[in-house]
Amino acid sequence: MVKYLVHVMVRHEVYSEYVDWLKNEHIPEMLALPGFLGAELCLRKGGNLEASSKDIKIIYSMKDEEAMKVYMTEYAMKAREKGLEKFPGQFSAQREVWLETINFTSK
Repeated sequence: MVKYLVHVMVRHEVYSEYVDWLKNEHIPEMLALPGFLGAELCLRKGGNLEASSKDIKIIYSMKDEEAMKVYMTEYAMKAREKGLEKFPGQFSAQREVWLETINFTSK
């Protein structure tokens, strides 16, 4: 399984609207793409009041490395463009791909 992590910094002014868009539109659209198995939306409580933006992390689980390659070559730019059109200049995103995950559970 591959983990695709997206770290987003969103301006305070549009934070609530951005989170709603993620929950109701963007993440469901991503999960409809081939190879996506699930997603975790991680929202930080509080934070630095002087900062101009708030952190969001989205952790997608993908079937395998091949699914990640298909996403990157066929779907990634279109998915990113939707956010840029809806929230121009209101966020920045960093993305990471982790090819190996070792899961642990409590007893």
